Amino acid sequence: MHTIQLNIDDSIFDKFMGLLEMLPRDKVEVTSGREYPSISFEEAKQKVQKAVNSISENKGIPLNQAIEKILQS
Repeated sequence: MHTIQLNIDDSIFDKFMGLLEMLPRDKVEVTSGREYPSISFEEAKQKVQKAVNSISENKGIPLNQAIEKILQS
């Protein structure tokens, strides 16, 4: 197995990580520092979709509560 280190621009980072997620898990191991989220690309995509759908249903939480929740993680 080979190891590479990449510096990827923010504008294409999510697309690149999505590409890696499509590759066989037993063939590619993604190890990254603080930039890569602790959830999978699919999980993040589902959470964003749920949040977007909740906006029109007025099920959101105030911004300051959302920020506090993130900072507590």
